[in-house]
Amino acid sequence: MEVRRQFSRIGWAFVVFCLVDVIIQVVMAVGIVLGNARGYLWVSDVNFLFLGQVSMYVFAFPVFWLMMKRIPSWKKDEGERISLGGFLLWAVVCFGYTYIGNLFGQAFMGGMEAFTGMPQENPVMDVLNQMNPWMVFLTTVVVAPVMEELMFRKFLIDRIVPFGQRAAVIVSGVAFGLFHGNFYQFFYACGLGMIFAYLYSSTGRVRYGILLHMMINMVGGMLPIAMIQGMDGFGVGMVAAMIGGMVLGLLMLGSMAGAVVLTCIYARRLTWFQGWAPVPEKGFWRSVLTAPGVVVFLVICLVLFLVN
Repeated sequence: MEVRRQFSRIGWAFVVFCLVDVIIQVVMAVGIVLGNARGYLWVSDVNFLFLGQVSMYVFAFPVFWLMMKRIPSWKKDEGERISLGGFLLWAVVCFGYTYIGNLFGQAFMGGMEAFTGMPQENPVMDVLNQMNPWMVFLTTVVVAPVMEELMFRKFLIDRIVPFGQRAAVIVSGVAFGLFHGNFYQFFYACGLGMIFAYLYSSTGRVRYGILLHMMINMVGGMLPIAMIQGMDGFGVGMVAAMIGGMVLGLLMLGSMAGAVVLTCIYARRLTWFQGWAPVPEKGFWRSVLTAPGVVVFLVICLVLFLVN
């Protein structure tokens, strides 16, 4: 299992996923425009994120899966379980670093706005704020966590963990952050991706990452949007939204403090296993970053960041 070849093949699988996704989205967009012009079709803003997920997970994902199946992999047998108490501690860490990473993203984009003089807008929130909360629930709380954990944890880590658990965790997290295509999400997605990667590579159970991912997207995505939309009116909905906002604010502060404290207490107690595939004593990361498939994937991600 040679490093450069293995990572290049993985990179090409992600490249093909991105290209198929873009092609299908262009075809859908052309079809929607032509359909609307002729009065045959009407698609609201509510449905655009759903159509985006159709292009990714109905069309692009099967091609990605077929390519990844041909790459040598390793599956860890399900071993150690995480207790309910341990799971809740991991949830605190995940929520805390989500908010911390989000602050980094906001600060970075604020700096970019000050430096360039151009207003910066969060492309994800702009779309979600216009959507029906139930559509947000379906796309971001149900579908996305399952598919993203399969792609960036199970399929990816099973193919790179032979080079070492630390390398697998870093690659999974960074790839997950880059995949989001914007700096608003990059920092917290990168941190969360590493946490989910550690849990999966340590336990062999992808369900932990899926559940935590769903919780994060529910609290960080659907609930704020529902509250924002609830504040547009008056009465019970507005009061409930205000109370919910205060509760989320307390959750944010508490989880951030808890994540820092738990990291200080437990970080050194985490166990890591070594890889068993042949790895050069020097130049491992150079081999990874110069693999042709990885280079093209990074270029695509750079373009997404610039566009967004």
